[in-house]
Amino acid sequence: MNERRLSAPQNIEQRAYELYLERGGEDGGDLADWLAAERELAELPEPSNPKAPKDVRPQSPAGSR
Repeated sequence: MNERRLSAPQNIEQRAYELYLERGGEDGGDLADWLAAERELAELPEPSNPKAPKDVRPQSPAGSR
């Protein structure tokens, strides 16, 4: 199954509202705005995890060089 990262509804709502304003605030495009906002936000790269180790290398056995 292809897992897709979904954005919080508040983020989608905010972006959909921005799209609504960009097209002049005309009624009738709410579903298209919402779907476009979902698509845009789903395509954003994953935020980095600042707590994740930056460079993990396997440790060599003690005494081997």
